[in-house]
Amino acid sequence: MRWQYYHTVWAIMVFGWVANYMVRSGLSPVLIPIREEFGLTYAEAGLIGSALFYAYAGILFPAGYIGDRLGRKIVLVICTFWWAIASVLTGLANSFLTLFLSRFLTGIGQGSYFSNDRPIISAYTPREKVGLGQGVSFIGLGTGMCLGYILAGFISVLLGWRYVFYLFSIPSIVAAFLILKIIREPKGRSSNMHLAHETKVPFSIIFKQRDLWMLYIGGIPAVYAVWMAGTWVPAMFEELGVESLAISSLFASLLGISSVPGLIITGYLSDRMAKRTFGRKGLIGIEFFLMGLFMFLMGWAVRQHWSTLTAAFIIFCFGFFAWGLWAPFYALIADIVPKEVQGSCYGLTNSINFIGSLIAPPLTGWIKDVTSSFEWGCYLTVIVILIGSVFILCVHPPFRLKPEIPIHREGE
Repeated sequence: MRWQYYHTVWAIMVFGWVANYMVRSGLSPVLIPIREEFGLTYAEAGLIGSALFYAYAGILFPAGYIGDRLGRKIVLVICTFWWAIASVLTGLANSFLTLFLSRFLTGIGQGSYFSNDRPIISAYTPREKVGLGQGVSFIGLGTGMCLGYILAGFISVLLGWRYVFYLFSIPSIVAAFLILKIIREPKGRSSNMHLAHETKVPFSIIFKQRDLWMLYIGGIPAVYAVWMAGTWVPAMFEELGVESLAISSLFASLLGISSVPGLIITGYLSDRMAKRTFGRKGLIGIEFFLMGLFMFLMGWAVRQHWSTLTAAFIIFCFGFFAWGLWAPFYALIADIVPKEVQGSCYGLTNSINFIGSLIAPPLTGWIKDVTSSFEWGCYLTVIVILIGSVFILCVHPPFRLKPEIPIHREGE
């Protein structure tokens, strides 16, 4: 296969996500020493874990709108530098309030990235590979989470938790430089010679479609599940008897590693199913069910104190489906939403979806405070996942907003 420009775009966006998720997930392993240093309850520590997402959810839609109007590249460069600086501020925090604020600022930068990188992937990826492209370009999330967990655990043990955020700012600066130098701003439809008689796409389309709202709401439980696990898995292994922070972080990193095969395999399968007119929603529904099954098994593992290796296998399987479902999920949006408003639509989708991340960490921490175990936090997550699957399966099978307009894609 000959290397194409869209492969370069995928690679740089992957690296950007690696840097993004190193900073984001680096907090989870060090929540244990932070909780001890600041004398926090598990619920308060969960609020620190959610601080990033309060800003993240709020900025997604406006950042997508700005990218649609002013250009996606400039937003990506600014927001990547932004969260690098916020990471350094996190390391300098000396109280609960300053730690919360620094993570809140981190969320502003990281939320702006998502709203503008997904449309760039859609613009440069050939239509017949859109599911694979959304999957491959998204493996940086899990890879970054894996590296964030492993490195944060060891750095914290060797140098202290503050150095995690100082050192994790470096890849983010490199990512901003690569985007600035290599990524080209996709051309707008107005400059496309293939669309001489184009019609204006109404911005309101992203608010009026019933099926989009099924995805907006149905994605909330999926994000709830990811960040319930993403925040508390290192502490779950501590409850299972792992005494070393570095070792518990190593086991927890499987949650990130699992995203690589999950996103690639599911993205490929979703493209195959779409070509055969089966659609993508059935695959998303199956992954919801399997994600819930393995979360239930994790709760049972905590209850019965199963071996850490068994729990690690369960977390890997959970992550495979929890991450994998996003490849067909985002490909579905790319299939049906005109590219002029895709940034806004991706931003609105993730903004609503990430309501789950605002609730999961503190609620699960509160359940841990009350019950002295993460078991019931896992079971509650299963219920939330099953509710989400109902919304996904309510999407109409054809799921087309209007007849597809042929669009020439950059780099083809």
